[in-house]
Amino acid sequence: MSDTAIRHEVTKGGAVHTITLDKSPGNVIDIAMCEQLSAALDDAATSTDARVLVVAAEGRHFSFGASVEEHLRPTAPAMIAALGGVIRQLIGFPYPTLAAVQGRCLGGGLELVLACGIVIAEEGAIFASPEIQLGVLPPAATALLAGRAAEDIILTGRSFTAAEAKSAGIVNVLAPHDDLAPRTDAFVGTHFVPRSALSLRLATKALRNNRLAVLEGRLDEAERVYLEELLPTHDGVEGIQAFLDKRPPDWQNA
Repeated sequence: MSDTAIRHEVTKGGAVHTITLDKSPGNVIDIAMCEQLSAALDDAATSTDARVLVVAAEGRHFSFGASVEEHLRPTAPAMIAALGGVIRQLIGFPYPTLAAVQGRCLGGGLELVLACGIVIAEEGAIFASPEIQLGVLPPAATALLAGRAAEDIILTGRSFTAAEAKSAGIVNVLAPHDDLAPRTDAFVGTHFVPRSALSLRLATKALRNNRLAVLEGRLDEAERVYLEELLPTHDGVEGIQAFLDKRPPDWQNA
């Protein structure tokens, strides 16, 4: 089996860069995938002809989220740093970013989507940030979400529909079932491919620069809380271990 967990394709004469998660069955995001994503993002960012970056996923589901095993104490700091690094690359990316979402989009997968500027989702897509159910928190979602939607999504860990995500401002466009790729291609072809790559970069810079430092500061603090306050506790790893052991967690509130 290939160790390659993503694909990076360039189409439309260099105007469209597409990075596709391709790690069956659920596109679970682990440290190795993050390293590949980071390298692909670095490569795509250097293109002066690109108009848009599309983040997509192979298979029935966008992503089941970040690796649960890698959130145990020996690897959790590296996992948090690796995914956080990718999130920082996306929120600071030099030209427009778009996520195309189908099926389940959970945990770290949702965080990748939240870091993109525009989101197109199939009507049947399901979103969730279920980390609290395992006794942990999602640093990037904590930084990127705000207001009542953030409280609901992060503190309940419940699943919500694509329509709910659109109402919350997380999704921009809903696509009928099995029409995600054509709808994404049409959106990209209409709104980005005909534009000036230079103008899109400068408009993106103007939009993002004024809030980039705030988002990075919030992400820094959320990661600090996870690693310094939550991870050393019993409950900070009990939910993860219980999930792996297929047993109910024994919360000690300590």
